[in-house]
Amino acid sequence: NPKAHYKKQLGLHKVTSKFMKSVLYTNPFLSKEVRNPHNETFEKPAMLIANHTTFLDILAMGMLYPKLIYLVKDHVYNSPTVGSAARLHGAYPVSGGVENGEEFLKHKLKQGFSIIAFPEGTRSTTNKINRFKKGAFFLAEKLDLDILPVLIHGGSEVSPKDSFIIRDGSFNIEILPRIKADDNTYGKNYSERPKRFGQYFRKEFRRLRNEIESESYWHPLL
Repeated sequence: NPKAHYKKQLGLHKVTSKFMKSVLYTNPFLSKEVRNPHNETFEKPAMLIANHTTFLDILAMGMLYPKLIYLVKDHVYNSPTVGSAARLHGAYPVSGGVENGEEFLKHKLKQGFSIIAFPEGTRSTTNKINRFKKGAFFLAEKLDLDILPVLIHGGSEVSPKDSFIIRDGSFNIEILPRIKADDNTYGKNYSERPKRFGQYFRKEFRRLRNEIESESYWHPLL
């Protein structure tokens, strides 16, 4: 029964989304803020792209909306820690290439799901945003998806790469304006878009850092 299967899968997504949020809230001394100045509802499917420094990024994206599918590397999909949560939330392994999952993803998009990708391809060890790769933009073009950029700030400080401890501090998410599939502002095709979106992302991230990182911001880490 396709309808019953869909309801079961959606129920799992909702439970996992709440679980991801609960993990982020395990440290009461970690301040958390989600900025959504453009009132994004996620009701229309999109390709969500975000910067990536910590396992918390996966949890942060997952708690934004239940109907999300992650594009992850095999080692994340099979991880004994975040892997189980990511699989329950609909992660799809793409180490063999996104082309192999096109039909599966089309089916999920028809059900109202969006796709999450971290275009840097791997976690950065600092606040620096690395070069964006083409995969997410290729798939967005192939599936005619809007691109929805999401900034994540604070991850490299409160839970550095290879650490699963959530330190005191602040963790902030900002949802930028949705970029329509036919908007050529950031490139006419997937070959041009990684560089231009990377430049846009870095500019917006510098702006966010300037807003958040006051003189006292680094004191807890010294």
